[in-house]
Amino acid sequence: MGILEGKIALITGASRGIGKSIAEKFISEGAKCIVTANHNLDLLRDLEGSINVKLDLSNGQDIDGLMDLALKVCGRIDIFVNNAAFFKQAEFESISEAELDNIFSIDFKGPFLLLQKVFCQMKKQNYGKIVNIASSAGILGSGRAVHYAACKAAMLSLTKSLAKLGGAYNINVNAIAPGFIDTDMIKEILSEKRTKLESLIPLGRIGEPKDISAAVLFLASGSSDYVTGQAICVDGGQCMI
Repeated sequence: MGILEGKIALITGASRGIGKSIAEKFISEGAKCIVTANHNLDLLRDLEGSINVKLDLSNGQDIDGLMDLALKVCGRIDIFVNNAAFFKQAEFESISEAELDNIFSIDFKGPFLLLQKVFCQMKKQNYGKIVNIASSAGILGSGRAVHYAACKAAMLSLTKSLAKLGGAYNINVNAIAPGFIDTDMIKEILSEKRTKLESLIPLGRIGEPKDISAAVLFLASGSSDYVTGQAICVDGGQCMI
């Protein structure tokens, strides 16, 4: 038996990269997974036995529909991994109001609204594990993606607030702050600056999605029952510099 046997997990943004690695890890450990993607739903078919749902985090109806479906089909949510996000580099002075609204709606507002619904259900269950995928940019800042870094900093703060609220209901709320991870999201950056970035990381390499999914599995399992309100940097040591 896997360490998540019998658990129901909801994972957003699972069609590729970090989200897909998390879903694969959870499924291998016995969890039944509800997985979402905004585009390329066909990519979710590789996740054997999963329930696949289209989710646009900027669309309130999608968020409501996801929760309705999850509870109708599974009856509860034991684990929620708040992973889906949008990343785009831009000069600070050139970020338009429309661009700011777009990244805010996907990287913070939508996840916030979904968290409200998940948290409410977990309170009724008197149990839950929430793992927010933030970013080392939310801790260190980013000169090339100020709006993204600000949203991830807000997610780290939200994690601590919800951990304080959730303790009375046996709900653990933690965050993972990935550093540079080899995914499609940052492929252009890595193609141009990989060697330079690796020189700034104490472990000397860019991370892989499996580095993140291993940490998420710990926070989703019973091994972390006395861990809450924490932001774990999985970044090869970059955040300690």
